[in-house]
Amino acid sequence: MSRSVNRVILVGNAGSDPDVRETTSGTPVAHLSLATNRVFRKNGETQHRTDWHRLTFWRRQAETVGEYVRKGARLYVEGHLEYGSFERDGIAIPTVDVVVEDLVMLDPRPADAELEADNADLPV
Repeated sequence: MSRSVNRVILVGNAGSDPDVRETTSGTPVAHLSLATNRVFRKNGETQHRTDWHRLTFWRRQAETVGEYVRKGARLYVEGHLEYGSFERDGIAIPTVDVVVEDLVMLDPRPADAELEADNADLPV
């Protein structure tokens, strides 16, 4: 088989507000950290671990993330891994970004929350 796959699916919480900027050519780009949690057993004891992922959004999706996503927001993202590096004090530091292609915001929209509160007194 000659095909290869570079696909990532994550569900987690935004660890920070998005950092939205523009490239020199004016293309919007946003960066955001995403926390995923997992529970496992080690030596008979339950362990909890939080993994952090750096997400990159481009163009209209970057603008949307900047407008609607805040720290703590629950997100579903699909994308691909992109590897790079930067230099600090003469040492190359490797980086891994998830370039997001699909985004679903899992928290209810504020308007939905207000509507639910308004209808709470209505009989079912």
